[in-house]
Amino acid sequence: MRKNHWLLFVCFLLCFLFAAPYVYGAALFPVSPPAKKTYKIAAEWALPPFSYIAENGSLTGASIDIMEKIAAYNNVVFEYIPMDLTQAEKELRAGKIDAIAGLTYSAKKNKMLDFSDPYFTMSDTLIVPNQKRNSIRSISDIRNSHVVLQNREAVVESLFNLRHTNLTITDNQLSGLLALLQGRADVFIGNKWTADVYLQHFKQQDSFAVLEIVIEPADFAIAVRKGDDPLLNIMNKTLAVMKTKGEINAIINNWTTPGFAVQINRLQHFIQLLTIGLGATACILLFIYIWNQRLKKAVQERTKELSTLNGYLQEQRQQIADRDAFKEQILNNIHTGIVTFDLDFSLTSSNSRAEEILRSSREAPLSIQHSPLLARILAHDKDIREQKEKRGNTLTKLEITEQEEWKVIYYRLLTLYDAQKKQTGYLLSMTDRTEEKRLEQKLIVQEKLHALGQLVAGIAHEIRNPLTSIKTFVEIMPDKYDQPQFRKAMMEYIPAEIDRLNAIVTDLLDYARPRSPNQEKYPADALLTSLLTLLRVTVEKKHICMEHIVHEDLVFYIDPQQIRQVFLNLLLNAIDAVEQQPIKKITITVTRESVKTGKVTITDTGSGIAPEQIKHIFEPFYTSKHDGVGLGLPLSYKLTKENEGDLRITSKSGQGTIVTVLLPLYIQEDRLHESQNTHH
Repeated sequence: MRKNHWLLFVCFLLCFLFAAPYVYGAALFPVSPPAKKTYKIAAEWALPPFSYIAENGSLTGASIDIMEKIAAYNNVVFEYIPMDLTQAEKELRAGKIDAIAGLTYSAKKNKMLDFSDPYFTMSDTLIVPNQKRNSIRSISDIRNSHVVLQNREAVVESLFNLRHTNLTITDNQLSGLLALLQGRADVFIGNKWTADVYLQHFKQQDSFAVLEIVIEPADFAIAVRKGDDPLLNIMNKTLAVMKTKGEINAIINNWTTPGFAVQINRLQHFIQLLTIGLGATACILLFIYIWNQRLKKAVQERTKELSTLNGYLQEQRQQIADRDAFKEQILNNIHTGIVTFDLDFSLTSSNSRAEEILRSSREAPLSIQHSPLLARILAHDKDIREQKEKRGNTLTKLEITEQEEWKVIYYRLLTLYDAQKKQTGYLLSMTDRTEEKRLEQKLIVQEKLHALGQLVAGIAHEIRNPLTSIKTFVEIMPDKYDQPQFRKAMMEYIPAEIDRLNAIVTDLLDYARPRSPNQEKYPADALLTSLLTLLRVTVEKKHICMEHIVHEDLVFYIDPQQIRQVFLNLLLNAIDAVEQQPIKKITITVTRESVKTGKVTITDTGSGIAPEQIKHIFEPFYTSKHDGVGLGLPLSYKLTKENEGDLRITSKSGQGTIVTVLLPLYIQEDRLHESQNTHH
């Protein structure tokens, strides 16, 4: 038992020791109750009897009493700030105040603010002079009238839909009513209780009538910042309790009963202050007007500058249009056809020359998008690119023969890019050289005929010799036919002379007939021998010394007839060059240039070629001869190139001319490999 008593005593002592500091501390340092939280509440300052500024400068009214009741229920403090609703909404969104008392609900505002449950529903009505009260029975009767009203969205939108109505929007109902009283408006739309208060204050209740026309009812509520759920919950819960107890209706009835008129006199002092405020507002408006005039002047100057810039822009547009027209004229008058495509090869533009080239016939309608020739060109280019035969952006030749119509087209297909180097399409340039090729062939024939004219003497001599031999055998045949030796000689010489005549005629026909190169192996010595035989009479007649030196037994891989024509032209030029010179000598040298190339050099002691002429010698129709056509050297150069060779000429005035012809040599292994590839 004693042990238990001691245990109880120890426990009591421990509890006392732990509790003593708190008990004595509380006695020595009493704890003050926590401070109440304060909220800043904005309310309209000129909306009696709901919210307005009393004589003592504080906000009062039905909305304020309801807010005070809410503060008492929740043990908080509301600090009231009078201001216009437009400013109050900005302050609330900026977080400078916590709520707005007596704000009308709208869907637009609800997107920016959160609204409590409504505590009062109020409708606007019409306030008009007495002389108009009988002529206005509905909202539609105020057409062609000057209407002033507070900025409430629902009402303003309704009136905007009413045609021929002049609207003036004010920040508060007092300003609007004053505009009506001063004759600056025909109709005022506002709260009937507020209108009654101010009409009695200004002693105008007998001059103006408040009509019983309901316009767009609106809910009065308390607005808080968007997302301020704690404060919104306080408002909604307290309003629900007050509605249940009937406290809200009691407050509203207390302020809207006729007994409220006794408080009108309290507004007189406020009206005086308001007058001073209106005067200050007028000064501000005057300042704004002056400032607006300055801005107007500045705008006029800027407008003038913009007008100048606009004129400059129009000038630039005209210049661009002129440049476009200039480019279009160039494109439509050049000899080359131009066609552009997008990335899918759909035609986007073309010039006049392209339309002429691609038109199937003059009678056919123009549709180069579906031109057979255009399709043929694109297919030909595709085949060449797939075979990797086309290099760079060189011209490609396309020769077509269809329905007895022969065409030669040279074209080039390029890729188009924009300023960012991104591919945008394709450009096809083409030239129709059909007539040029026809004329070229005719001129080639003329050049050959001209050359043949110079060879008449030699050819006649070559033909006369076999004919003389044959004639001699024929004349003595009756007398010596019985002799075996005569018959043997006749059978030996006559066929040989006939073959010689046939070879001469065949050479002449091949020389006059244009054709593609048919390369074969041909000895260099045989080539020169046949040429010298043709020219022997001409050379002897003009007393020209002609030598030929063959260092090796070279075999060319050429078209013999075409290359014979080349050397014939070159030797005739050399003969003409040395004909009037004191030393008449022509030297032909055949050597090996490389493993695959042989070189034939023709050196003459002629007068040479002037520097200003030598750069034109390969141009068609350029000649220094009085009776020349100007196609000998261009034709020779062309034929040499077609036989995979090259033609070079070096000369100086008074020092003669050196012509170098490079020709491919026949190499059996290479030609066999080429033949297999061609067959494949």
